[in-house]
Amino acid sequence: MKKGDNRGLSTIVATLLIILLVLVAVGIIWVVVRTMIANNAEQISLGKFTINLEIVSIKQTNLDVNIKVKRNVGEGDLEGILFSIFDGQNTHIYEKHNVTLDPLEMKTFVVNYSGEIISISIYPILESSSGKTTTGNLADTYYTDSAEEEISENCTADCTGKECGDNGCGGVCGTCSASTPYCVQGECSAEAGEEENCTCAATTCIGSTCDNGIGGSCLGELQSDCNNNQIMCGTSLNGCGSCGTCDTGYYCNEGICSPNCLLSDCGTRECGPLPGKSYCGTNFCGSCTIGGETCNDSIGVCFTCVPDCSGRECGVDPVCGTSCGSCNSTAGETCNVTSGICSVCVPDCAGRECGTESVCGSICGTCDTAAGEYCESGTCVKDESVNEGTVFSVWPWPSGRMYFDSQDLPKSGENYAGYYVKIGSEYDCLRIFEYVTPTIPTSYNMTYMKISITATDIEPGDNYAIWENYTSCVLS
Repeated sequence: MKKGDNRGLSTIVATLLIILLVLVAVGIIWVVVRTMIANNAEQISLGKFTINLEIVSIKQTNLDVNIKVKRNVGEGDLEGILFSIFDGQNTHIYEKHNVTLDPLEMKTFVVNYSGEIISISIYPILESSSGKTTTGNLADTYYTDSAEEEISENCTADCTGKECGDNGCGGVCGTCSASTPYCVQGECSAEAGEEENCTCAATTCIGSTCDNGIGGSCLGELQSDCNNNQIMCGTSLNGCGSCGTCDTGYYCNEGICSPNCLLSDCGTRECGPLPGKSYCGTNFCGSCTIGGETCNDSIGVCFTCVPDCSGRECGVDPVCGTSCGSCNSTAGETCNVTSGICSVCVPDCAGRECGTESVCGSICGTCDTAAGEYCESGTCVKDESVNEGTVFSVWPWPSGRMYFDSQDLPKSGENYAGYYVKIGSEYDCLRIFEYVTPTIPTSYNMTYMKISITATDIEPGDNYAIWENYTSCVLS
């Protein structure tokens, strides 16, 4: 390099600058990556993928909803469960923390929700090593049919090739006659087989054998009977196994999980029921023991009450609620609870063949419910189906089968959405969710319907009948 020639020096400086810029860029990228790793390290947990939760059944009361959850086999530390309830328009989120649920254990959780339920989804809540909680992946979703005004189990019965035995949903495919009383592998037999399944006909648990219902026993272990999973807790109806336990803070109240009854909730009350918890008992907060004292249930205080039966010969007095006497039922007398006077009541069933008359509250007659009759304004009536026909095709095929079309469905002028349909291969009436008439008759000139939100067993060629309401459909 000649003296005064700066070109070589410039190349070195440029190279150093490039190296410096690369180091600065690497440093910036590392800061970003390190931050991302730090922020997401808490989210990385094997339990997020291995905790296996399942909604067994749900039951809604006037105040809340019981959700029975089963934890299947799988690793992971479960801290809680997130419940997501969809009402058709909005999603309601509830979280339960400090949950104790071992693999294969069933527990019923109570959520303070009383609105419409279309579906309920659950997500596991996990706790990291640093104590932070994170929500895992969707574990299970339970769909309901709110149109029937009750919660039903997500289950499709299957009796294919069976004349007896379990249908897979807690029911039976049929019962056997006296000549062939034993159910052996789904078929009625005159002799008991070694593989006979007692879970359908059994009524009594006898260790490793079961009562076959005709005075003998057969091999097999009797399954828990939880009334098609509508009993949310406690011992099963047949005494074999458990229908589940209740979450912390709740106890099993006739098969439903209810909030614990705590004496501390009585506060200064000395007698009567616990406000808002009538199921705890009429005298949960105590009884009045001093002679002549009665309990004012509204404030929970004992006081001395002087009954007033002036002008009354029956019923209860309006001051203390004690009896003022009874009427001569043999002579046909009844008590007017308002006036406290006994009188002989003459029923008035003129023009009525069923139901209750308004004078004495007597029954004027009953309808033939087996024939599909019901009482309406004192008259027995029977609904007729609005449309009958044959299923042409079903889809999605082969699994699903939630839609069908038919040449017998009206192509215009009718809309059966919200009605109910009874199909030969289904054991129950199904609600019609969609009713679609032909839009391009030249391409597809049939009406089709969506009749379920879960898979069905309908087949092409099945007969169907459509009814306006569920009761008439079931009784048909």
